[in-house]
Amino acid sequence: NDGADNQDNEEFTHCSNLINIMVFYECLMTAKNTSSFHSLTNLVKEISHKVVDNGGIVRSIQNHGIRDLPHRFRAKFPDKEGNRYYQKGRFVSVYYDASPAAMRQVEQSIRLNDEVLRNTHLKARNKLWYVNIAREDKNPYIKRVLEMEEAASKGTAEQASMNGSS
Repeated sequence: NDGADNQDNEEFTHCSNLINIMVFYECLMTAKNTSSFHSLTNLVKEISHKVVDNGGIVRSIQNHGIRDLPHRFRAKFPDKEGNRYYQKGRFVSVYYDASPAAMRQVEQSIRLNDEVLRNTHLKARNKLWYVNIAREDKNPYIKRVLEMEEAASKGTAEQASMNGSS
């Protein structure tokens, strides 16, 4: 029976380690505006499967539509019509929680896809991210509280020394 408990404990430790290394990423892709719906859907499905297979969670997928590009983008290879330069592109965002290794696999899939002109991966952060950080030196809210407590204790110590000398 101790062997089963020990195995459960190891599984829990392994799962808790996976949870600790999950990072919230935003992946923004700019695809060719001539890309078919089917090819982009397959790319997003492939990305989602890579994230989920590595223990991650896909939070959201957003299609921002076709927009003008800031300058013309050059594709790796010309398409069927011979177009190599694009003035417009389709913007797609994928928000997911995954390990850095899974993120690298996602980046590799995107890099190998000819429909994608540009892509960017960002660590998406919100205010709760700072609250959840365990390290005090990285958490601005905990730093501020510690500074306030330190200032209050210095003020109390100075007041006590003044009262003692009077």
